[in-house]
Amino acid sequence: MSTSPFPDPFQLWREALTKLEGNVNSLVAGSMDSQDTMRSVHQLSALSLGMQQAFEKAIGAYFAKINLPSRKDVTELAAALQRVEDKLDRLLPASGAASASAAPPRPARTRRPPVAAAQTPADAPAAAPAPKPAKGKTPRTRRRS
Repeated sequence: MSTSPFPDPFQLWREALTKLEGNVNSLVAGSMDSQDTMRSVHQLSALSLGMQQAFEKAIGAYFAKINLPSRKDVTELAAALQRVEDKLDRLLPASGAASASAAPPRPARTRRPPVAAAQTPADAPAAAPAPKPAKGKTPRTRRRS
């Protein structure tokens, strides 16, 4: 494999990310022993959770005001619909589900009519097809007097 005159940006990204992860892990591992750090992390987590709940409440009130369903409403509706579909699947017979998806068989595409196409060569009579009359001529019959 030949080396490119340009550095691989993905390789540079992987190396930078690996180095950053190593530094963050060592920093966090050393600071987790401190009670002040743990208290700050706990307060930050509680603040974030409170803001998230307030935001969800405000969005829910806004959606109710403009008569739109919230994410929670849509999730509940999807769960109810899934329960109904499961009940319908249990009511359907097992053979009915397989045959409903299969299309009915199509007739063979031949020049013969369907009755002749359905007969196998062993069942068909061994008679040759009747010759066609020439164009414009009709077969004459002999008159007897």
